[in-house]
Amino acid sequence: MPLSGVAVAIGRNSFDPPAPTVPVFDIHARSLVFHDSGPGSRPSGILYYRSSGGRQRLELIPAGSGARAIVTAVYIDVYDDTGGNSIGTSLTTVAFDTTRTNSHEDIFVFDDANDQIHINHRGVYVFEYRVTMDNATTVRTTSETRLERRAPGGAYAQVAGTLTFGYHRTTTDGEGSVAAKIILNNVVAGDTFRVRSQIIAGTTAITQVLEASSFTIRKIG
Repeated sequence: MPLSGVAVAIGRNSFDPPAPTVPVFDIHARSLVFHDSGPGSRPSGILYYRSSGGRQRLELIPAGSGARAIVTAVYIDVYDDTGGNSIGTSLTTVAFDTTRTNSHEDIFVFDDANDQIHINHRGVYVFEYRVTMDNATTVRTTSETRLERRAPGGAYAQVAGTLTFGYHRTTTDGEGSVAAKIILNNVVAGDTFRVRSQIIAGTTAITQVLEASSFTIRKIG
């Protein structure tokens, strides 16, 4: 049975024999602490785990008076703090220009010039986008938004089941938001993702609203 919300500690004193390798299965821990109390030593150690790609490892690296923590939350969140990006009658990439947080820059690479996020590690990921656009005309307008994926060496394509639609009335009340949440269990290293929008009925252009669009990716497996 999984152990949830507990701390796991592996300890040894300097006079103890080398600790044996202990396989651990199906344990969900909030923290994992290695203790090495030898003279002049600092906490350090290596945790190994197995994945479909073979044996992998997480390391605790001495840093100052302690060890660098293993960070289990893996995520990136970017947003638009400029506004004004024009969405027309053909697919246009939604603008995101500011990184709010990125827990692992070696896993997530945000390309703000092209408004896309590159992922460097295979796994299961949750994608969430929110896009807010404003209509500055007197013509009621409908927008369509989607998540797109580019496989390594390939071209961008729509991710199935990610379409959302917005309704933007007139100049005085034209703001409208769309949002979606998607889980993909087959993301591979080298995949790149972006959000795209277009007008499918109404006027010829609407614009993104300042600080009202965001794109979040979380690794959950």
